[in-house]
Formats: sequence, structure tokens, C-alpha cells
Amino acid sequence: MKKFIAIALLLCIFVLSGCNTEVPDTKETSDNTESSADKSTNIPDQGTPQSNIEEKKFVLESDGYKLNAAYTYINDGNAHPAVLLIAGSGPSDYDETLGILKPFKDIADGLAKEGVNSLRVDKRTFSYAAEFDIKCGIKEEYLDDCNIAVEYLKSQNVSGLYLLGHSLGGQIATELAASIKGIDGIILFNSSARHLADIACDQYSELDPANKEAYITYATAAKNATATSAKGYYYYRASDYYWVSYNQMDVAQNIADANIKTLIINSKSDKQSFDEDIELWQALFSDSANVPICVYDDISHFGYKIDTTDPASIYTHVDFPSELISNFANFIKGER
Repeated sequence: MKKFIAIALLLCIFVLSGCNTEVPDTKETSDNTESSADKSTNIPDQGTPQSNIEEKKFVLESDGYKLNAAYTYINDGNAHPAVLLIAGSGPSDYDETLGILKPFKDIADGLAKEGVNSLRVDKRTFSYAAEFDIKCGIKEEYLDDCNIAVEYLKSQNVSGLYLLGHSLGGQIATELAASIKGIDGIILFNSSARHLADIACDQYSELDPANKEAYITYATAAKNATATSAKGYYYYRASDYYWVSYNQMDVAQNIADANIKTLIINSKSDKQSFDEDIELWQALFSDSANVPICVYDDISHFGYKIDTTDPASIYTHVDFPSELISNFANFIKGER
């Protein structure tokens, strides 16, 4: 059963694609934009009135790349807190679609009912796969576009600015929070403070234990990659140039440097992480009142409730857990 799950999940990770390093002027463009008056989400009346919840779909331009985006917001004339949703590794559309699952769409709709605006944006690697060359790193995959997305949110009528990063996106959220002024808090959702290569090593080793030593060697090489040593070798489907950029990130130090409230949420049923990930969070921050840690028993990597006896249930569409949405929203609104 575990092998079935691991095979399915490994198909979804470490597939990096889509960028170049030119930096033309950046702007939001109205191409392919639907006015918020023309496009509203069909959300039941639970909290925020349905008539006040709207979703604006538009194109966000970053470094010359046109990225599809969706801004879900409460249009009642008042300022509301807003959150940028940051997807995990690999190419993802703005809903973080996986088969029939659209976790970011579900999160955006749920947060709107709770009075929280949200922005979600296609990853550059989703739309521009052919342009992600061997020397691209987290700057091109995440940081440049997330900075533009944050600027978009700052231009809206918002009362606070938050980041919600899923998986690798959580690690990226800490990097952004440590470098961007005006971020009020971050949520790290099924993320980790461990090095991505160590997590990959554990995933591959669980699937293929006979070659565990080789996977450890790959992880060591990825973690030791430097600007002077990189030659274009690939470890876990990412070039050593990519690992050079990743190796400059220190998640725990970023959280300390940002010095803002941080919510950590993990699940014991997340098949893309391990007990070590939860244990490390607890070792680092269990004594920090500013960094609450929540551990769920029965949600998948993408947040949905699962049947722990049925591996196929991770791809069965169910409603996104209301208690998880409330946890996000209460943290953002300062009610947690």
C-alpha cells in the first residue's frame, strides 16, 4: 500500500520547468481579464454574504511573463486581510490542481466566507516550462513572481498581508517574509524545516530501499552544491545550479529573522513528509508563543480528509475541511 502511494506522489514532485533570467519591466496587465462585476464565485451564504464575494481573474505580468491569476475578495467597501497562496514544488496552476483536486481554489473560497481575501497565481514553471533552463533556481521559480504578487496585494484595499505556503511553498514563504517589509504573518502548510534533498532522499528510499545509499549520496551532493562546483549535474530532477540557489535558504533562520507570527500545520497522514518533519518543528518552536504548531491525524498532503486504510482516497474529491479553513482564517484575523 505504501509503495502504491509513494509511486503516485513521486510523479508529482521535483518536475521543475519554465523561466529565463531577463528582467524587463513588470506590471499587471488587463489582457484576458474578467472584471469582478462580471465574474463572481458561486459560494453558499456562510458568513460573508454571497453577493459580496467576487473573484477577479486576470493576467499578472512578472519579468515579461504573463501569469494567470485569481483574486478572491469581499467587495463590501471595507478593508479585509489578504493572503498570497504559494504552491509546492513542480509546475502548478493557480488552483494547485492535481487531478480532480483544486486545493487552492477550495482554500480561496473557504477563506472568502470567513472574511479573508486571497490571491493565487500560476507558477512560471507551469506556463513557461521550456524556458526553465539548467541554471534557473528558486529566484526564477518563485521569488520574482511572488514579489510581484505581494505588490499587487499591497495595491488593494487590505487590512493585513499574509503568506500561505504549501509544502516547498512554505519554505519559500519564510524566505519572502524575511526579505519583504509589511508581511504580517505566514502559514506553513504541510511544509518542513528540513532540507528538500533530505526529504526527497527519504521518499525515494521508502519506495526503493535497495538503493538507499545511492539516494543518500545524491542528497549529500545536492546539499554541498556551490556556485563554484556546479556543472549541470541533476539530483532528484533538479540541477546542481538549482540546489545552489536552494542551499542559500535557511527556513528556521528566516522565521527568526522575520519575527512575525507563524502558524505551522502538518499531518501525520501526509505521505510526502515524515515524522522527522513534525519533530523538527517541535524541537525548533515548541517553546515559541509566536509560532503555534498544529498536527492533524487524517488530512492528506493537500489538506483533504482521507481514509487512512484506502490509498486511493487521497485523489477522491471531498469538501476541504472547514476546521482547517477556520484555522487559517482565525490565525489571519488574529482570533487564534
